[in-house]
Amino acid sequence: MRIGRIFLLLLIVLVAPVQADEDFQWQISPGLAVWDEKSLLAGAKGNDAYPVIVTLQIDLKYRNFFLETVRRRVTGLFDSALVGYRIYADEVWQTDVVLSSHMNRISESGYSYHGDTIVPELKGIRTRGSDSSLGLRVQHFRGPHHLSLELGNDISQRYSSYLFQGYYSYLAQLRNWDLQLTAGLHLYSGELVDYYFGILPTEATARRPVYHGRSAHMLHLGLSALYPLNEHWLLDLGMGLNRYSSSIANSPIVASNVEALGMVSIRYVF
Repeated sequence: MRIGRIFLLLLIVLVAPVQADEDFQWQISPGLAVWDEKSLLAGAKGNDAYPVIVTLQIDLKYRNFFLETVRRRVTGLFDSALVGYRIYADEVWQTDVVLSSHMNRISESGYSYHGDTIVPELKGIRTRGSDSSLGLRVQHFRGPHHLSLELGNDISQRYSSYLFQGYYSYLAQLRNWDLQLTAGLHLYSGELVDYYFGILPTEATARRPVYHGRSAHMLHLGLSALYPLNEHWLLDLGMGLNRYSSSIANSPIVASNVEALGMVSIRYVF
């Protein structure tokens, strides 16, 4: 998650007037994690810069407003928190307006969590900033099954187009382990792909030709496991595999069509 944005949203929620205790709910869970990856980006060095990272999960709710950390879905190392407003909820359905960020910053050093060392394969590229997406999310809950569909449009003017993501998750118990299996689909507009993975003439070299992105998709498979060490401490394991279509895989700054990430963390739950 992007820590600066999260603390700004946290401040906004905390200074809002709370008229009744039952209107305000919160949970904060800091932790430490070790991680490694097979990066999507050419030349990216994985966890060389930050083999151990601080994690922070925040969930706040005030009436229909909420701040929510994406959890137990290992699509990226720093999944952003999202802020939203619940417009409908019953026992099995929820519909929310959400403001979130889905695309990480890319620079000559790779993603933001790759450190500051310039990667030779990425040297000379322009910085692609993270996005801000405003959209609608519909969720369905039934027993161990969870379905989430979100359609958003970029309002940061990075690419000013759509992004769709859908996830199905299945929850299971194995003794003291809380398991979650997840399958997902992302649909990316041509404008998004061209902004993040296209190559402008000013970025082109003999080994990095001009490239124009087209609409693309990503398939995700993930597994996460929680194990309670005691009343407050949790062992949190996660791994995710992302497979990208050719419009992204063929970009000169992309290493292959497969991205993999694994994490082991210890978290404290207040």
